[in-house]
This record gives sequence, C-alpha cells and structure tokens, in this order.
Amino acid sequence: MSRLRAGLFGLLVALCWAPLSMAADFRIETKVFVGKDSEPVSHNETLFQAGYVYDYLSEPQRITVFDQVHGRFVLLDPTRKLKVEIKTDDVVVFSDRFHTWAAKSSNGFMKFAADPEFEVKLSSDGKLTMVSPHLTYELETVPAESEQSAQQYREFSDWYARFNAMIHLGSTPPFPRLAVNKELAKNGLIPTQVTLTIPAQRTLGVSAVTMRSEHHVARRLLPRDIEKIGETANQLATFKSVDLAEFEPDAISKR
Repeated sequence: MSRLRAGLFGLLVALCWAPLSMAADFRIETKVFVGKDSEPVSHNETLFQAGYVYDYLSEPQRITVFDQVHGRFVLLDPTRKLKVEIKTDDVVVFSDRFHTWAAKSSNGFMKFAADPEFEVKLSSDGKLTMVSPHLTYELETVPAESEQSAQQYREFSDWYARFNAMIHLGSTPPFPRLAVNKELAKNGLIPTQVTLTIPAQRTLGVSAVTMRSEHHVARRLLPRDIEKIGETANQLATFKSVDLAEFEPDAISKR
C-alpha cells in the first residue's frame, strides 16, 4: 500500500469492532478497495475472543493485539519475529499533540481535519452520508443490537483510528473518523460498508481519492481462528521486544 493510501487508511477503516464485553467470540473480515478496482489493496481478519481483539493484516504481514484491560496495543511482525507494545496512554498523548498541530496548520485540509464539520443525512434505509468540501463519507449500516453495543463499538473504533494515525507516516488526523463514529453511535448504527471520497487537494499535491471498505461479520470463530490465536499467544511470549522506531522506522512517534 502506498504512503498516501496508508495515510488515508485510518480515515476509512475503523473496522466493524463490536462490543469487547460480549460473551460470544466472533470474527470480522475486512477488505479495502481503491477507486473502481475489483481487487482489494488490504485484507484483514479480526478475531474477538475473551475480551481481546486480534487483527491480522495480510500485506504487509502484521498482527495487532488490542488488550483493553491492560491499556495496550501490541504489534507483531511474524517475518522478523519482533514485537512492540504501545500504551493507550501514549496514543492519547500523541492524538492530543496531533490535534494541536493540525489546528494550527496553514493547510486548509489539515485545519479542517482537526475540527471537522459535516452536513449529515440519514436515510430511512440506514444510509448515512457525511459531506464536507474536504471529504465525504457514505456508509451502509445496520442497527446495533443495543445502545450499549453502539457505544462500545464507538469506543474501540475511536481507539483504532487514533492508533492507526500514530503508527503510519503521513497519516491524516483521525478526527474526521471520530466524528463519523460519534454519528453512528448517536443513531445506534454499525457500518457494513464505508466509502471515503477526497477531492483533489492541490496544497497536498494529490489527486482525488476514493476508498471503500467492506465488512463481513460471522458470529463464531472457525477452528483455524482458534489455532491462529494460539500461535499468536506463543509469538507474544517469544518474539523480541523492540521500540517503535526499530519495529516501524516510518512510524510517527511524536509531532
């Protein structure tokens, strides 16, 4: 995935993270497409078990474990057998700094992204549209199982958006995605498809971009999922611990 696409990824994909407190284990498969391409540029399998979330990215091969109870993300690189732990407190600090920087930026897009305002429309069939001169979201949604489910979905979606901005060089601020998450929670909705359209940004030197994520939920884990989680547990115990700069040289560690 190019740096531009990686930078926009967090604006698009919060993933269909469901309530971490749910007793049932389940899985979500997510595919991301650019423009009218029929082949995805990104493919994730996300597994929920016993309050932990295991996210497996196919290319590049990465595993992200979200351990909310202990306030941490753990990134694993199976190829190099490395791991890095990132505290959620550090994600908050980074996000606050990012907001301050973007709000003071002379770049119109960045300034908007710090404190975005959208024209919001919600149709009777659950299509949510959030429009601005800088970017537009179109979401196909389904009702959440409960108000609590919608709020818990928002909680992790917000964490993931901030975390993604922290670890990807050139990321746009996560705050537009947070605004989308807030609107979804307010209406008790969960997205099944998210389309992000960004018009040409001359000040950023990029052409118009359209990205789409599709989410497919299965309410149980497969046998191979259980095996994969077991393997990940072993990797968490045996992989060498490094800092973020060694694990991901292009990561943004401060702003």
